[in-house]
Amino acid sequence: MDRQPKDCQLTSKSHLSQDFDARRLENAAWRLWRKKQQQDKDTDTASSGSKEEDEEYVKPAARPNLQALREAIGDRLDFTGVRFPLAETSCEYDDLPTFPIRPNFANFKNKLQPASECVVFDGCPEDPYHPSNTPIYQTSTFVQPSSSEFGAYDYTRSGNPTRTALEKHVAMLEQAAAAFAFASGMAALHTVMRLLKAGDELIVNEDIYGGMHRLITQDCIHSGIKVTFVDTTKLETVSKAISPNTKLIHTESPSNPRMRISDLRALANLAHRHGILLCVDSTMMPPVICKPLTLGVDIVVHSATKFFSGHADCTGGLVCVRDPEVAHRVAFLQNAEGTALAPFECFLFLRGIKTMFLRVERAQENAQHVANFLMKQRPYIKNVFYPGKGGCCDAQSLAIHCSQSRGPGAVLSFTTGCVDFSRRLLDACRIFKTTVSFGSVNSLGEMPCTMSHASIPAEKRTLPADLVRLSIGIEDVHDLIADLAHGIKVAMEGRAPDENDGYDSKFEDLPVVPSFTPDMRPNDGSTRVPPSIALTDAADSEFNYQGFDRSAAAGPEELCSADQSGRKQCRHLLQHLGQRHTMLAVGVLTSGLIAFLAARGRTCK
Repeated sequence: MDRQPKDCQLTSKSHLSQDFDARRLENAAWRLWRKKQQQDKDTDTASSGSKEEDEEYVKPAARPNLQALREAIGDRLDFTGVRFPLAETSCEYDDLPTFPIRPNFANFKNKLQPASECVVFDGCPEDPYHPSNTPIYQTSTFVQPSSSEFGAYDYTRSGNPTRTALEKHVAMLEQAAAAFAFASGMAALHTVMRLLKAGDELIVNEDIYGGMHRLITQDCIHSGIKVTFVDTTKLETVSKAISPNTKLIHTESPSNPRMRISDLRALANLAHRHGILLCVDSTMMPPVICKPLTLGVDIVVHSATKFFSGHADCTGGLVCVRDPEVAHRVAFLQNAEGTALAPFECFLFLRGIKTMFLRVERAQENAQHVANFLMKQRPYIKNVFYPGKGGCCDAQSLAIHCSQSRGPGAVLSFTTGCVDFSRRLLDACRIFKTTVSFGSVNSLGEMPCTMSHASIPAEKRTLPADLVRLSIGIEDVHDLIADLAHGIKVAMEGRAPDENDGYDSKFEDLPVVPSFTPDMRPNDGSTRVPPSIALTDAADSEFNYQGFDRSAAAGPEELCSADQSGRKQCRHLLQHLGQRHTMLAVGVLTSGLIAFLAARGRTCK
């Protein structure tokens, strides 16, 4: 076998991947091929499993057999029928696949357009019932073929059909060799950091998400990893920071929240010249906008909580890789550390992906209009950070961004020159909810220095304290602009926002259903229960509560008195509510009866 480069450390699984291109079947082909070879030999040689035989299998003379294997299996392999008999393999238990077999989409060219890619996908083609949507395989374990062999799945921490469907769909969208779903975006980032070992050096963009800054400065450094912060928008700065121990460069483009653009192609070329992996947190740029792996990036991370979900109803993270060797390591860490995403959340993300193109397209369109509006609000709005037309990106950075993405995204930031002005503006908005995160169908706003990036010490932050970050949703853009205009007006007047300003969902000025009779309607026009029928009168409440409390230790006469009081209350309630509310009254009566029986039971004991 040809000698491998010094910087290429191969495992037993990867020897075969050097001999043929069908890496997507690497795990299955390795074991199926060995099984076939052993069956073709005599019984004695088939059971030997010696090291010499292992070496013989990978000699150049064996390549025609490997090619035949590739042609014979191809796309016709029944993944669900793959078995891994332990008695017929000489590999260790940890060499068995830690994730179910799936296609390698690294060089896949989909004939479908991006909008169709999100929708046209069968997550469970092997399911005998052919469901139109991927089912939720809500199980922790799977029955095995026998006690001496493994099936495609054994334990949900290691693999689950619903998670496999999600990971395959994401890999297809990102054109990755494999994708892996984690319980959160931070779990995904942590797994990437676990690819490093003590003594390795990590180069990180200085304008980075606050959670990532906390992870590498308060966790990774305790594992013996050296962290260097640089401006990745300047290649010469990155080049100077590289040392013989540098193993990984991590960046964001656009960066969060200053929207700074890094040239991913140039960074990838620089990293690969030094044998370094390039990782990009592409959360702001979902695959319908940008596919960093096609630009030479090695690892792409997403907080799936954002655009993949799109509804702010579940948390998750994704790691997409270009090299099967890195995929093996990520799969091992996902299984060993138990950080995989649960089946139900996988189902929610699969559903969210189907509308991702439509959501992102609408949000991007809205974001451009919002950015244009903010740019016209000087002197109240100082700078608008947005990788689109008119934003603070210089011409060169904007050209780089346009060359590696299909749009500016749906997140933007701006400064006002005054922290208090920014706070009043944000607090006065009613449609823009003040919350961390982004990528939802709802428009959101936050001040990173006190929210998403608050974990970065003030002296180490690279962003202004008055900066406001907006995540633009899919609402009508006229409503969004009106909400921001209202916020600017309130902040400009220097007053605190009125609770009645803007839009809310209380609708207290509308008539109520069911309607009350005139003598029962509250004087304040609210939907609260009228005082005339509410059981909150001070005297009644004191009598009732004390009466039933005392009944716990009362005699029969006091119990009867308490029971009569409860009945009197129910009759009073029935008189006010009438026939239409009889069921409500019956419920109250039942509650009183249950309390009475419970009290009597305690007394009898």
